[in-house]
Amino acid sequence: FLCSRSRLCSARDLFATPTPQSFQVGINIIEAQKLVGVNINPFVVVKVGEEKRHTATQKSTNCPFYNEYFLFEFHEPRDILFHRLIEISVFHSKKIPFLGTCIGTFKMDVVTVYSQPDHRFFQKWAVISDPMDTRAGVKGFVKCNISVTARGEVVGSLPTSSSSQDEDIERNLLLPKRVPAERPWARVCIKLYRAEGLPSMSAGIMGGFSKIIGEKKVFIDPYVQVSFCGQQGETSVETNTTDPEWNEQISFIEMFPPLARKIKVQVLDDANVGDVAIATHYIDLQQISDSGRNGFNPTFGPAWVNLYGSPQNSALRDIHKDLNEGMGEGIFYRGRILMAITVEIFSSPSQPGEVTVEVEELHPLPENALGRKEEFLLFAAFFEATMMDSSLSSKPVSFEVSIGNYGKAEEVVTKVWRKMEKGEVKEEKQPLLDPGSDGELDVEVLAPASAALNKSVTNSQRPEPMEYDRSYSCLPMMHEKPCVYVWSYWEDHTWRLCISNWIVKLAERLEQGLDDVEKLMRRPKAKAEERLREVLEEFVAGCRQYLLSTERKTMAHPNNLDRCRMKYLMRNIILYAKQGLRMRRRLTRANVTEKVKETRRVLTKLRFMAKEPQCTLPDVLIWMLSNNRRVAYARVPAQNILYSVVEEEKGKDCAKIQTVFMKVPRLHTGEIFAKLEVYMWLGVTKYAKNCLAELPEEFKYLSESGQEIAQLSAYSPPSRLSRDDFSYFQLRAHLYQARGILPADDNGLSDPFARVVFSTHCQTTRMLEETLSPMWNELLLFDQLIVDGKKEELKTETPIIIINLFSHNKFGSPEFLGHAFAVPQVKLVDEPYTKPALQFFDFYKGTKAVGELIATFELMELDYSGYLEDVEPKEPDYLGDPHAGRFIIPEGIRPVLKEFRIEILFWGLRDLKRVNLFEVDQPQVIIECAGKKVESEVIVAYKENPNFTELVKYMDVDLPEQVYLHPPLSIFVVEKWAFGRTVLVGTHVVSDVMKFSPRELEEDPEDVPK
Repeated sequence: FLCSRSRLCSARDLFATPTPQSFQVGINIIEAQKLVGVNINPFVVVKVGEEKRHTATQKSTNCPFYNEYFLFEFHEPRDILFHRLIEISVFHSKKIPFLGTCIGTFKMDVVTVYSQPDHRFFQKWAVISDPMDTRAGVKGFVKCNISVTARGEVVGSLPTSSSSQDEDIERNLLLPKRVPAERPWARVCIKLYRAEGLPSMSAGIMGGFSKIIGEKKVFIDPYVQVSFCGQQGETSVETNTTDPEWNEQISFIEMFPPLARKIKVQVLDDANVGDVAIATHYIDLQQISDSGRNGFNPTFGPAWVNLYGSPQNSALRDIHKDLNEGMGEGIFYRGRILMAITVEIFSSPSQPGEVTVEVEELHPLPENALGRKEEFLLFAAFFEATMMDSSLSSKPVSFEVSIGNYGKAEEVVTKVWRKMEKGEVKEEKQPLLDPGSDGELDVEVLAPASAALNKSVTNSQRPEPMEYDRSYSCLPMMHEKPCVYVWSYWEDHTWRLCISNWIVKLAERLEQGLDDVEKLMRRPKAKAEERLREVLEEFVAGCRQYLLSTERKTMAHPNNLDRCRMKYLMRNIILYAKQGLRMRRRLTRANVTEKVKETRRVLTKLRFMAKEPQCTLPDVLIWMLSNNRRVAYARVPAQNILYSVVEEEKGKDCAKIQTVFMKVPRLHTGEIFAKLEVYMWLGVTKYAKNCLAELPEEFKYLSESGQEIAQLSAYSPPSRLSRDDFSYFQLRAHLYQARGILPADDNGLSDPFARVVFSTHCQTTRMLEETLSPMWNELLLFDQLIVDGKKEELKTETPIIIINLFSHNKFGSPEFLGHAFAVPQVKLVDEPYTKPALQFFDFYKGTKAVGELIATFELMELDYSGYLEDVEPKEPDYLGDPHAGRFIIPEGIRPVLKEFRIEILFWGLRDLKRVNLFEVDQPQVIIECAGKKVESEVIVAYKENPNFTELVKYMDVDLPEQVYLHPPLSIFVVEKWAFGRTVLVGTHVVSDVMKFSPRELEEDPEDVPK
């Protein structure tokens, strides 16, 4: 079963823009052999991206030896670096320096190197060939090492080199696995037919010079630039249009298979002063080809490709313009482009003499080659908007839902920062979409549901602070849920997405099962092996079902890629099903960990297969507008909410309440800006009556004017849902302890507290001082909660709880240390009560795991008197002082503690590094466990005598009986400076204290030698 509401948000999804990282590309040119030419003076030029370096020149030799090392440093997001090319060329030096003639080159992109084992090629021979003379064959070999390392990655040790003279060059070529040594030349053709719905630029400063059409609208002069493997080609420019027709093909000549993975397609606006990118799209060759034995060459389309970029329409001072250059995920739809890709491989006599980029004319595609446009309805109901940033507190907030250009608000005020004389900020109104620009649709099609019927923006409401702890705000949606609906027109290629959805569901189920198994593996005596057996059985059954259904599937207007992909999916699903059966047969209690790893590998392949490269429906964008300014967004792929009559082909979130996290454009931190619960449905209008079928029954449908709609028709969806009767719940959050959290202060410790957010409520634990493993042992009680959704589905579709961890700051706002997601255990009125067991939840900050939380959560339905029948205890006990109003975790959930003694034997300190350029002189060791501390003496002069004089110390701590709940032991080394200041030299965490215990633990108290 798949959850939408309680699906935990993966850390990757929270990033609006990818974070720049530091990378080093190291290239060691060792020697060259068999260079073609008489009496040549060779030198090697190495180019990575835009940077060039060259070796010294060796005089008159065909096998020069260099052994020179070049290091290229980059600080940029992973994707951008990975698209860069590494070029190694050999030149023959003439009398005039740097006017060498090129003997030949070798090209490979960075990602190919990075995907090698250890991210490097070691002592391999690059094949040099001359692009100007392709028939001449190999021009020589260059022996080199290439490595790509990200900052913080551990570099494996190098193998010892075997520098024997008669080394076999042919066997050690610089090529990835499964790429043949002799690569034929091939022509890659990219056919560009036309584009539609491109944004029209608004008249900025250029308005004075350019042609102004109508009301301050400047149409663009678009052309397309395609770059691949270091070569570039451009179409002609179409003037004054947002729906250009090019009908041209650009063909590149490159060795096949190419060592670069991406084709970059960029639409630009031809301007007098520098051309501006309108949008960029990358096509990954791995997704449109299959290199296996029965595989197929890259092929694509003809199909529409959706373009995304920035919301602004003038190129001047657009802060998001990197998005149009293809950096980061686009946050706004910017039209679509119809294109195709074909590859033809030459047999040797027919190949062209030199590598050129050709641009030729094409016949336009016939009118209905991709099928007629169908009418789609997108319906969304907002159930909850909470955990909104407190910066929104005073201004009214509304939401806009759009798909493609349908549903975008007409006028939205965007701030344009101008350096004015007084430095003030001027707001400019910018029309975002010209209602008349969509001339393609015929008038008859628009008659039944014209744009006037769309309601894409909710009415604005003022946010209110959340209950209990007022640090976040939420929108009041208790009694009425606002709805939006948008009609749009696309070619109906939904069958592609249906097939993809089927595989996505296979993958999601497998992943959920594997997560279960991994949770069970953390505990002794749990039945991880049996659960894994079930998971594999279920997976194989799912594969069988998929194979049966796709045999009967019909494809409307399929192209070459569709046919090839269909066979490819069939073949691979059969293969994975066989692998699943084999793993199930060989599974024993001893090799569970290994089999989980193997299954994870299958899962990664499934996830890759499920991506549909020709996704014709654009993503749905939800924008949060505050005071008519765009502040945060979420992008929901159309296939996730697509309706299909067949259950397995339905999007995984179609007609379900799903949790959506809003993020701020251009933010690297990965913090959540707001959390929504939305019900979404997208489908062809003929199924539109199903769009409300899954909503809970107690809602009344209201129209715009507030009247109840008795008869629902496809063309009048409700504007609001309202309800009067509620069922109430109580949430008990038992937070026991967190461990391994980030240090926030200079002394290497934090003052942590947690904020627990559920629905429109937020509560805070107490703040504990100076610890990295806070033991709160606290119960937070949320009473009289209202939970939306069908009661019978609450068990599986449970609303999510977010635990935000902060460190208290005496002077400023608290510092964010990470967040964890949890799903409560649900108990309805008529069910017996069982005490929950403590569980582990991981904290994330950005994509990094930063510690874990031990806690458990229960959500219990209250009966009409608001009373809990058989729940023990009815009234929880107070934690410490009753006036503080804090509760302790009840017995039976709270672990039973035993007293242990930890003895420490202090010997000395060695190899301490400098701190802030100062040498360490007076160090001290502090050992902390379960809230108790032991401090060693301060070593007076570390340089002269690094040993301790006072050796044995001990502390008595209370530890839980269950070993897996034991808190870690932290060791800190600090340096004492003048005036009582301490600085942290370093820390170490011992996660498992029990490994220092004697065998006969049951009788003896524990002792820990260090």
